[in-house]
Amino acid sequence: MRTPLVAETGRVSRPAERPFGWAPCIGLLAGVCLSAATAARCAPDGYVVATFWPAAGLGLMLLALAPARRWLALVPLLTVAGILGDLLAERGLRLSVTHGVWEALAALGAALLLTHGGRRRPQLQDQEDFVRLVGAAIVSGGLIVLGGAIASRVVDLEPLLPSVGTALATHLAAVLVLVPMALVTENRWAAGRLELVVQVALLAGASVVTFLPGASSTLTFAPVLFLAWAALRFDLRLACGELAGLAIFTTAQTLDGTGPFGAALVTDRFTPLAAGALAQAYLACAALLVLPLGIAVQRNTTLLDRITADGKLFRRNFTESLVGMVFLEPDEAGRDLVIVDLNETALRILGGTEESLLGTHIADAVEVGADYRTVVPQLIDGSREGWRVEGPLAHGRAGRVTLQISSLGESDDDPFFAAQLLDVTAEYKARRALEAAQSLTNATLDTTNCIIMVTNLEGRVVRVNHATSVITGYRESELLGRRVWETGITPSDTHDAEALFEWPNRAGVPIVRESDAITRSGDKRRIVWNTNIVRDDAGHAAYAVLTGIDVTAERTTAGLVSHLMEASLTTAIVGIDTAGRISVASSGLQHLLGYERDELIGQPFHLLLKAPELLERTGADTLDEAFDILVRGLGRDGETRARDWTWVTRNGGEQLVSMTLSVAEDTFAARSGYLCVARDVSEQRHSQELLIAALDKERTAVERLRSLDQAKNEFVSTVSHELRTPVTSIVGYTEMLADGSVVDPLPDQLPLLETINRNGQRLISMINDLLMLSGLDSDTVHWRHDTVDLADTVGPIEEAIRPLLAGRRLTFDVVPPDTSVPVLGDRAQLERVMINLLSNAVKFTEDGGTIGFGVGIEDDLAVITVRDTGIGIPVGEQGDLFQRFFRSSTAQARQIQGTGLGLSIVAAIVSGHGGTIDVSSEHLQGSTFTVTLPLARSGSLTHVR
Repeated sequence: MRTPLVAETGRVSRPAERPFGWAPCIGLLAGVCLSAATAARCAPDGYVVATFWPAAGLGLMLLALAPARRWLALVPLLTVAGILGDLLAERGLRLSVTHGVWEALAALGAALLLTHGGRRRPQLQDQEDFVRLVGAAIVSGGLIVLGGAIASRVVDLEPLLPSVGTALATHLAAVLVLVPMALVTENRWAAGRLELVVQVALLAGASVVTFLPGASSTLTFAPVLFLAWAALRFDLRLACGELAGLAIFTTAQTLDGTGPFGAALVTDRFTPLAAGALAQAYLACAALLVLPLGIAVQRNTTLLDRITADGKLFRRNFTESLVGMVFLEPDEAGRDLVIVDLNETALRILGGTEESLLGTHIADAVEVGADYRTVVPQLIDGSREGWRVEGPLAHGRAGRVTLQISSLGESDDDPFFAAQLLDVTAEYKARRALEAAQSLTNATLDTTNCIIMVTNLEGRVVRVNHATSVITGYRESELLGRRVWETGITPSDTHDAEALFEWPNRAGVPIVRESDAITRSGDKRRIVWNTNIVRDDAGHAAYAVLTGIDVTAERTTAGLVSHLMEASLTTAIVGIDTAGRISVASSGLQHLLGYERDELIGQPFHLLLKAPELLERTGADTLDEAFDILVRGLGRDGETRARDWTWVTRNGGEQLVSMTLSVAEDTFAARSGYLCVARDVSEQRHSQELLIAALDKERTAVERLRSLDQAKNEFVSTVSHELRTPVTSIVGYTEMLADGSVVDPLPDQLPLLETINRNGQRLISMINDLLMLSGLDSDTVHWRHDTVDLADTVGPIEEAIRPLLAGRRLTFDVVPPDTSVPVLGDRAQLERVMINLLSNAVKFTEDGGTIGFGVGIEDDLAVITVRDTGIGIPVGEQGDLFQRFFRSSTAQARQIQGTGLGLSIVAAIVSGHGGTIDVSSEHLQGSTFTVTLPLARSGSLTHVR
């Protein structure tokens, strides 16, 4: 059972837990509905997923705080509230219902974990509670991700992965930021209200600076430091409230396109979902950093309170009896010491009654350790005068004592001893607490991302944190012992250090200054230093603490902005106050319009615009009214879209510019004016008009080429179909004449008939190739999808090629596979690939050459290899080898017959079977064609048409 203790230095307020009635339940349900509607309305255009979702935290808070017996009523009401919120945001009914159901299930799952299955009301008092909170956040986000994956079958959640990722981040942030505010029940402040005001102001300032337009993402750690300050110096509830405030500000700035996350969105480095997810992940990380720290501080404070209370008790006992005294004598065996008398202090220390302790061995009252058995004989025989040990009380009794045993008798007397008992329980616990606090301090220093250097009264460095080494490049060993003004890092010199130590102001107000620091590598860094003195209880200076924040990037950015305003650019930047008058202008405006920069300060902004155009576009009657209408047209993100406007130059001319107008905000997010950015687009618009005309002309030419290509394909297909029938008839009749079916041919006629038949067969083969290619273009070719063992095709392929070798002096080497080579596909088409490659090898290899053919398995792929020692292919022509009608220059020069269609058909068949074909060849050096196909068992075969 957890019981808060009250320390003298702190204020503790823990209100009694009240029943969670229906009124707060209804309020939270309304909050779920309204927050869901707001978040859904703020979702990026084109996406159904919002970049923040506080309804997840409010829904979990509702179920976690309400009694479990109400969940049967609250879960349906929570579902209805979520659906109503989506409907108010004008989402579709199907999406709203699906989303509402899964949101309620996610809240229920997280609540079951957070409340131990509904058996207890959740709290946030120790690390176990924090782990449950993190687990509840993960369960909430995980169930939403699961719901999104399932719901994507019925609703459109594209893109799915970024959508569910963003949903996960928003739910983690909502649970970790909002729910702790309802779970923290203690208020314990160690600091005063003035420090609270300072902390809140610095947190607000750091948050605004971090999320200013153009702010660097490296500053996102700054607000977390001040949240950690709140957790360390105030209480967890205040830290949770400030974390929630930071979450609202961060989300608003990101939606507005401001800050490191919003800037990434504006510059298109990230999608809207990615920018929102990054912002919510940042808030979740801040919670993961602040909450454990606050819990640890809360627990440590409670422990220190207990130690303080125990210390008071021990001091009162010590006042009543300065020390516990026990008289001892040896037992009969001479191996142990027995208690023969003791005072009230010893009774209280040992935790027993006089009757129970008298006659008891001292080893039974105090755990004296293993050396005791060796020491006792030495004490009895007089070789040792005394012995001291520290240890806990025996038999599990609470307490720790220092035991000092001294001999009271002379060497000739009977041995008699006095033992002093000093209760060191408080000191032991305080030492352990101090060690834990020291460890926490070391961890805090080492994780703080700024320079921290501690010096003694002589100005010598006695401690540095890890960030000092990272920023300056100096190792800790190189800085320790050196005088701080000798390091080149700090701005201090001898006089500064002496003045600092002797400074009469002991209120703790730090000295702040900014200077350059030289790193170990010689680089210059701009550092803002805060220097203060640590004083002892008497008010005397003990140590100096120098804290330096690296602001090099910030100062560089400020310099760049100043340079940007002064640079001679074709882009004009104009600052406008809320009254519509020009407050600042860049040099670009002078180049565009010819005005001097100072000449325009205080002039109305509409002076720059062409009046008739401004009045026509805004529908206003006056120019002042036109400017008001123009700024009222700013979008949700506070910026107008880029639009072409006509500006008037100083001499009355006109200048076409592309102009955007955006809101400029001050430190407290109040509208302080507007920023206009305009650039000269005259030449660009002229170039665009020329480009559009050229594109229209190019598009017309492409359409004509496409029509011509389609007509060519149709012509080839039609002619091929029309030629196949008469050519087939000619070949058929020629065969009948040659074999004597009609009349016996004359001997002189046979060569002529063979020539006719051969050329006819050649024409049929070419027609079939054209029809095959035409079918591939129109996707009308359908192949079988069977398991084919390429090993079984080697024999038939060899038999089909043998006739081509008749009358030729060629060596034909066939390498059959050692095992089966199964592939999926059309056997006839695969055999056609091998026959085409082998027939080409025969055709392009001169007599005396060699042709090789092999089938095998390499790297889980079926491999077909055809090689020859023929005329080869020039390297420069191999890129067009598989194009239709391509014939190498060598083949043309040697007048080798061919249509140039075979290899294009081979490539199409191989590609349709999910394979590849490669060639290795050089001019007159032969060729090697390698076909690879996925094995049937590998599961990597592509679709076969």
